[in-house]
Amino acid sequence: MNVGMISLGCSKNQVDSEMILGLLTKSSFTITNNQEDADLIIINTCGFIDSAKDEALEEIARVIQEKKASQKLVVCGCLATRYKEFIEYNFKDVDLVISLKEYPKFSELVSRLFDKENNKEELSFHNRILISSSHSPYVRIADGCNNHCAFCAIPLIRGKYVSRDMDDIVKETEELVKNGAKEINLIAQDTSKYGVDNYHKLMLPELLERLSKIEGIFLIRTFYIYPETITDELIDVIKRHDNIASYFDIPFQHGSNKILSLMNRKTTKEKAIELINKIRTNIPDAVIRTSLMVGFPGESKFDFNELLDFVEKAEFFHMGAFMYSREEDTTSFNMKPRVPKRTSLKRYNILMEKQELVATRLKKALVGKTFKAMVDSFDEESLIFSLRNYMFAPDDVDSSIIATCPFENELKPGDIVDCKIIASNAYELYGEITKVYEE
Repeated sequence: MNVGMISLGCSKNQVDSEMILGLLTKSSFTITNNQEDADLIIINTCGFIDSAKDEALEEIARVIQEKKASQKLVVCGCLATRYKEFIEYNFKDVDLVISLKEYPKFSELVSRLFDKENNKEELSFHNRILISSSHSPYVRIADGCNNHCAFCAIPLIRGKYVSRDMDDIVKETEELVKNGAKEINLIAQDTSKYGVDNYHKLMLPELLERLSKIEGIFLIRTFYIYPETITDELIDVIKRHDNIASYFDIPFQHGSNKILSLMNRKTTKEKAIELINKIRTNIPDAVIRTSLMVGFPGESKFDFNELLDFVEKAEFFHMGAFMYSREEDTTSFNMKPRVPKRTSLKRYNILMEKQELVATRLKKALVGKTFKAMVDSFDEESLIFSLRNYMFAPDDVDSSIIATCPFENELKPGDIVDCKIIASNAYELYGEITKVYEE
């Protein structure tokens, strides 16, 4: 039997999808990318904000309309957890809705759909079918969140923060590297709090130390490190190891102290600037990326101007922004005054224009420099390579280095090269490959 997977949402959800596929291939399923050939279609949903919920519901409706009567449809993931009864009631053609709490019984539940004997297998980080590239996989080091930001539904969906065992993370990473991984991307809702629950202290620095010793890793990249738990020890570990990317993905969310307090964030604009300066003092070439929100309840014109000033002073190399989404059961749901959507959209566009000016200036300063980078993909029509070095993550927020290769060479994803930057814009760097490193 064939199974087709539609994975929506973030990289953390993607890891779940990869484990589900790994589990089902042990239950005699074969993976297909063609929906028509699938006996089982799985939609792994996101339910974080309105746009993600809309995308998931539209995808469910599309699959129902297109699927054959003989095909089984399973909906799982965050939306399925948060709105299970809604989906079951409104989408009668969905054969099964599986919440996150039911994941330990995933194989059993799917087996019942096909009157098959359950193989007793469970989801495992050591049994994944990678959706992401094999040379740059994600490694999830924790799940859940204890931060309870006023706008965020993740603790309601994913529950309390739970760190993985460090030995198990190291083992998984070794397995991935053995199978061709060159870049390891550490993810969690809050990676910098890794270890606070089971080790009772911040253990990300020690984890990075151990991973850095695994032979064959080009880069280790850490996502979603919160400002209040970025310690001197963490900065020092990143500084000392060439194979740990000097890449700080810090979700500051806003630049107004009033709004930060309303959001239940644990930092201030002044502390944020102080942290950024400390990082750059210790690691001058560090890349700092952030995510910011506009339109949070109570955000005045003055607050928004504070945010613009923060972006100008912080000089983020990459920035993702989104408009506030009113989520039921969160603290901010009943907060007033609410910012009109048209005002939020206007502020979003102004914020992105400000960031474009900042990013253009930062990337222009890199023209003429040469960087060690990894081949990510190749376009056979244009003969253009997409490269990534420590400055560019494998997701939708960052872009990449667009490069040509002036000499004949059979380059493949995961190969390491030197690239000289010859041009830039706000999002991409453009370069020429000058050297290929032999494995």
